[in-house]
Amino acid sequence: MAAVYAATFVPVAGVAIVASAWVMDLSHRGGQGAPGGLEGWLLNALPPLGVGFVGYLGLGRWLVTAAPGRDPRRAHLLRCAALYVVVLLLGAVLEHDRGNPDFWRFGQLVLWPWATALAGILADGVTARASRPPGKSS
Repeated sequence: MAAVYAATFVPVAGVAIVASAWVMDLSHRGGQGAPGGLEGWLLNALPPLGVGFVGYLGLGRWLVTAAPGRDPRRAHLLRCAALYVVVLLLGAVLEHDRGNPDFWRFGQLVLWPWATALAGILADGVTARASRPPGKSS
């Protein structure tokens, strides 16, 4: 199942990049230049978070129900191992270069896949938690 999540990351991140670029392009067409502050961060973060969450929510619902009876935390970690690696590696790049203004010319190409992977982890957690049998607490 981890291989399915890893293989799914490339097309889901690709769709997230396209959606994010489209949203940013629409925001620039308003004639006010590049959005800044909170508005700029929201325009950069919401499309990949939404695409990643929806994509992995559907995949997670299919995979989690296909393998019932496993320890939910261990199964989550195994399914999302590649996503955790992506979040850690791209997060390190974002943290290292966040103060460099030249980085942000192309930094969105790091930020958008990072947000997509993070949303995938969150979606899998939501799916795993929702699929637990009633009365189970952990």
